[in-house]
Amino acid sequence: MDEEKNTNVYVSGLPSDITDDEYKEMMTKYGLVMFDPISKSPKLKLYKDENGEPKGDGRCCYIKLESVDLALKLLDGYNLRGSTIHVEKAKFTMKGEFDPSKKRKKLSNKEKKKMKEKQQKLFDWRPERAVGGRKKGDKVVILKNMFKPTDFDEDPMLINELRDDVRTEASKFGEVKNVKIFDNHPEGVMSVSFKEPEEADACISAFNGRWFDKKVITAESWDGRTKYEIQESEAERDARLNKWEKFLENDEKKNSNSSESSNETEKETNSQQSKRTEAEEAGASDMSPQKTRDEAGSTSTSDLPSITTGGASGSDHSTPS
Repeated sequence: MDEEKNTNVYVSGLPSDITDDEYKEMMTKYGLVMFDPISKSPKLKLYKDENGEPKGDGRCCYIKLESVDLALKLLDGYNLRGSTIHVEKAKFTMKGEFDPSKKRKKLSNKEKKKMKEKQQKLFDWRPERAVGGRKKGDKVVILKNMFKPTDFDEDPMLINELRDDVRTEASKFGEVKNVKIFDNHPEGVMSVSFKEPEEADACISAFNGRWFDKKVITAESWDGRTKYEIQESEAERDARLNKWEKFLENDEKKNSNSSESSNETEKETNSQQSKRTEAEEAGASDMSPQKTRDEAGSTSTSDLPSITTGGASGSDHSTPS
């Protein structure tokens, strides 16, 4: 073993009445103890004789080298019930002949990665939740009885309409982060995520027991564990996709028929308009000659002959001066 990476310490001078729990508590004061993925236990051992009594020494494997240094500095020379404890880095030597059957099983890369991640989590710092603090699930409202899965068979677009309607209503109580519909859940489940738990509380108060589409809604906080997504079988998935394709085909046909009907209506309108225009033009043409005759037949007074007083012979008579 590489000494620079050796995190094992050998402890001697332990009192004869020390227990496993006391030894574990003492060694964990200086750092986190390595976990053995094969034995599923900490790599910590108190050596005992054939009668099961402590022999006065033991071994401990830490995760970090810094823990080894702390044990060497602080535990070495410590007096425990009259016994002076001695700590040193553990040295491994083979006793007797090598026995292949006793060789430890090597970890797979996957097991090594999993063990490393588990160790890293031990060092992650997370602030403790304040007493009476709210859980993350308190920001999420679970709504049930919002729909029946068969509601979306004929018109899948109803999913979007329902999501928008719920978002609009829920927004009255605070900032909505997300709205989910678990469309194949038999209980008709939806979830609404808020920014603050108090907003979710207000939503629950308003929605719980409310009637919606002839059904009574139940509203509650998410417990943080329950998964509402239902995995589809391959046959169910194929059936759902076929329904969706048929819906799209029918929708395209409706749009096509609507477009054709609109075109026919437009053509008919244009035809009628054209006929009216032609009729108006024909009427205007018939009126023009009559107007000309009227204009020609009407004679100005300046063109009429002067009317004079005279006899029947028509001879001119002048008024005497």
